[in-house]
Amino acid sequence: MKNIGGMKLYEVEDLVRMLKLSRVTVQAYLRAGRIRGVKIGKRWHVTDSNLRDFLSGNTKARDSAGRAR
Repeated sequence: MKNIGGMKLYEVEDLVRMLKLSRVTVQAYLRAGRIRGVKIGKRWHVTDSNLRDFLSGNTKARDSAGRAR
């Protein structure tokens, strides 16, 4: 986890440990929009708020154009 400007940002490896999911699954969830995050360079980053949304079920899958399905 990184703390940038007071904002907690989690990387894939952080999510793997916390959620007890495989790296492949976490990356698939990020690509599908099940977990909202941003890709900076080659790395995904997820805010604390987006992680809480995922854990509470407040996310929807997105299509390839980024629209909610």
